[in-house]
Amino acid sequence: MTRYAIFSDIHNHSQALAAMLGDAGARQVDGYVCLGDIGIDSCVDQVRGVGAEAVFGNWELSGWRGLAPANQRWAGQLPPLRRYAGFWVSHAAPTWPSEIDTLTAYLRERHRLGFQTLFPYYLQADDTLWRAFAALLEAKVPLLFHGHTHRQIVWTLTPDNDITRSPGRDFTLTAGHSYVIGVGSVGQPRDSASPSYVIFDSITLRVQFVRLQSG
Repeated sequence: MTRYAIFSDIHNHSQALAAMLGDAGARQVDGYVCLGDIGIDSCVDQVRGVGAEAVFGNWELSGWRGLAPANQRWAGQLPPLRRYAGFWVSHAAPTWPSEIDTLTAYLRERHRLGFQTLFPYYLQADDTLWRAFAALLEAKVPLLFHGHTHRQIVWTLTPDNDITRSPGRDFTLTAGHSYVIGVGSVGQPRDSASPSYVIFDSITLRVQFVRLQSG
């Protein structure tokens, strides 16, 4: 696959999800990546129906018991992080203990793990953001896509260790720079009234920020 539709934070809004998936399909994406906080069975069914690869979010920690048995089993096997050639995706943090490789594993260990460390909000240039960039630099991966903030935000780290924040506007990755990108929210956007997601072309390195016309 080269063109990925990357989306997050549906939070039970099945109609918005259907519109988003239809829009991405019309744009001829090659595949779908879901960054968690999906919600009820009708939403999970849609995510599974398009063959999306997914990670779990904080909603899945508390809401998975409300799902049908088949969807519970599916959610239980979701990882916290997926690594692709040239980019990573997670609901929030890209750094997880090595033994936490599925939602089920997290649920077993949740009482000893710091929730805020694993589900930070990248809204300012604080220690959590620096840790995310440090993980990318160590792995020599230039790009992390995340959800959780319900906002489309681009954080850029230059080779001179300058960090800048910008709103989600289409751009092409610059060699030598690192990026932490919020993909927005399908169900509960906090920077607009419209559902949003991202299309990433892993060949041209183009990031496209998409907002639908209506919720």
